[in-house]
Amino acid sequence: MRSFLTIGALALSLLSTAPADAAGVRMFVHHEVTDYTSWRKAYDGFNTTQREMGVVAQSVYRSIDDPNDVMVIHDFKSDQDAKAFSSSDKLKTAMQDSGVKGMPTIWYTKKTPGATGKTNHVRLFVRHEVTDYAAWRKGYDAFQANVSEMGATSQAVYQATDSPNDVTVTHDFASLEKAKAFIASAKLKAAMQDSGVKGQPQVWITTRAPRDHRSTLSSP
Repeated sequence: MRSFLTIGALALSLLSTAPADAAGVRMFVHHEVTDYTSWRKAYDGFNTTQREMGVVAQSVYRSIDDPNDVMVIHDFKSDQDAKAFSSSDKLKTAMQDSGVKGMPTIWYTKKTPGATGKTNHVRLFVRHEVTDYAAWRKGYDAFQANVSEMGATSQAVYQATDSPNDVTVTHDFASLEKAKAFIASAKLKAAMQDSGVKGQPQVWITTRAPRDHRSTLSSP
């Protein structure tokens, strides 16, 4: 079951880090699988095809509260490469055969300037729509002192390639407790309201799945 959370109600989810700096576009794929171990075996076996179809880096993340709730990150040199990969029959067949349940949620992003800090054990993902990106970003940047005080060790912002007001934010924390306290904080809720976040954000709290040692793709 997917861990889509509201900002006020915590359910937990997955993590991500591939080098969107090194690639032009980062593709997020979120889905549920029947059995993670079986799915992972098939996923690792698809590595060569990934590389041939333009994937330059990849990472896999698992939900903290549901090990079969999986997010995959792929980096590409262009939006066209990413969309060609996600629409390919080879990928659709591989996902079916590996036990992906239902339709995955897929979105394409570009990393914005201003990412800071170092990666850590727990990663928080927040995806939301904002009224105006420029106004939201001003409020987000002004809130960074609070973010650091509440335990975040890194942050990055991604804009959807087809909608600049569709924003994905990541923060890293040293512990699950710090991530949960951050997302539940009244300060964060007020800052999101004041900066023009529309509706309820989707929230994932995640840890990163181990990398297959045979993979020929980078996985920072």
